[in-house]
Amino acid sequence: MNVLVRTILGSVVFALSAIANPFSDKLLQDEGFWGDGNAEMAVFAAEERVYGTLRQTEVTHILVRESFAADELVKADNWQDPGTYPVIKLNQVITIPTGSYRYDQGHSAFWRQDSGRLVKFTSTTNDSCGLSYKHATLDGDEWEYRAFTYWEGMSEVEEDAKAPAGALFYDELPFRLRTINWGRTTLFEAPLMDSVIDSKADPLAWAPAAFAIARVPQGWRVTIKHARGTDRMFFDTKAPHTLNEWQRWDGSSLKRKHLIRLPYWELNQPGDERFMKPGATYP
Repeated sequence: MNVLVRTILGSVVFALSAIANPFSDKLLQDEGFWGDGNAEMAVFAAEERVYGTLRQTEVTHILVRESFAADELVKADNWQDPGTYPVIKLNQVITIPTGSYRYDQGHSAFWRQDSGRLVKFTSTTNDSCGLSYKHATLDGDEWEYRAFTYWEGMSEVEEDAKAPAGALFYDELPFRLRTINWGRTTLFEAPLMDSVIDSKADPLAWAPAAFAIARVPQGWRVTIKHARGTDRMFFDTKAPHTLNEWQRWDGSSLKRKHLIRLPYWELNQPGDERFMKPGATYP
């Protein structure tokens, strides 16, 4: 086989690996994980960059299944009502000390359990400068995005855009990458939109990103090369492949220090915080 033929075949194989679906529904359909009535709570020791400086803090990720009311795209009061369907929800809770005040940030993402497709996200930033809120929903193939911020020229922003095929959002990666077809997917490409976890409005824009998956001593490593730089995310070897560490392009990072499963919405009384102490961890 001459060099030209090998080059062509190699290009074809890479192209096929890039366009083939890199994800699996194995985790999405794992009733042993979703059906126990609990949420997964992962607590990370974190360094978050604000005003050019890394700040030590703590970040919590809360992952749970809930029923969605299709007409409003919010949690259904009655999961048996017509038009409800199950979604996977990830809440990212971020508190960052910043000199004389702090940032309180949150991001919620919702994926259809039957397809793994992101259908909604919301994000808030609350700090001593003001409050910002963002909301986006998928209507057919088009995203409808709204932002309300305290920045001049961004007080109210509305934008609709159709995402490219296979598009991903940076802020959905902590869960979406857990559904990779581990052991089979090694490389893939996808349009990637930047994080919306900040106080300003964001354009709905996607740029090419390359994902490389490798088995390393820490578990599964996903290296993401994107427009801003390179991220490395480490996931547990065994299902449900929880995020263990995230090294971001800007030097910020998350490193898991506690993992637990519990019905946190029922544990809202004084003293219930004891359940978050090590001891009842998963797995």
